[in-house]
Amino acid sequence: MRSIAVLLLLIPLVCQAFEPLNTDDAGTVVKGLNQIEQYFFTTASHGGGLVNPADVITPGEEYFGGQGAKAFPFTYTRGVTDDVEISFGTTYFASPRGSFSPLSNKVIAMKWRFAEDDQWGLAVKPSVTLPGSPQQQLAGLGLALPNYGVNLIASRYWDVVEMHFNGMYSKSLYNTNYKLGAGTVENRTNIWFFSMAPVWKVTNTVRLALDLGLTTNPPSTEQYLRNYALIAAIISASDSVDIGISYMKSAANMGIILNNSGINASRSEIGFTWRF
Repeated sequence: MRSIAVLLLLIPLVCQAFEPLNTDDAGTVVKGLNQIEQYFFTTASHGGGLVNPADVITPGEEYFGGQGAKAFPFTYTRGVTDDVEISFGTTYFASPRGSFSPLSNKVIAMKWRFAEDDQWGLAVKPSVTLPGSPQQQLAGLGLALPNYGVNLIASRYWDVVEMHFNGMYSKSLYNTNYKLGAGTVENRTNIWFFSMAPVWKVTNTVRLALDLGLTTNPPSTEQYLRNYALIAAIISASDSVDIGISYMKSAANMGIILNNSGINASRSEIGFTWRF
């Protein structure tokens, strides 16, 4: 029952370059241009009757504390060539707060779109997560050792629909001299993440998305894989600004998510993407 609390210790922030989804797309920022993604999310647990109240973590956000979180993930991206971008992301936690920095999950990444034509694209995205402090690890805001990962991305484009696929491996290291958020059990450090996201163009300014995924469950005493489902809307306020909103649920299996019949966690997110 504690397993949702530590769900996906390392699905890095950069996996969310296609905000507000978890699944990334193969596109890169145009050479010489910049992109800022500023979002706000809140997490909650559902199902009741929990001995451990820490079942609050959802895929896509590296938080595994003992209560719901409210935070502001930020990512800056710059196009350095026609098919390469670099990015830096961090998250400011409004809650929980304590005797530690509210800034955590500092991620540096590079995306290289190594193959494409008018209808499809392939990209690879290695990333490094800088270590947090032992106090942040105790609070569940981040891991007190450097982490790394690589995401293989495939995108397919049609006139009205586009489809994105991700396959990611992450090495999720933590300082074993300190507790890991609310959990005390040994956790898996090899994390796998697989997802797909169809995105529909409803109008020239509105897109709707469904994001489904399967990932490693970190607690070594729990089942190996977990599921999530996310729905989202992306509204183009102008040529350079998109507003995104999403709602996600995660649980031991898709049946619990669809029926809302067991222990699950949710994340609500809203924010904007600005290209300049």
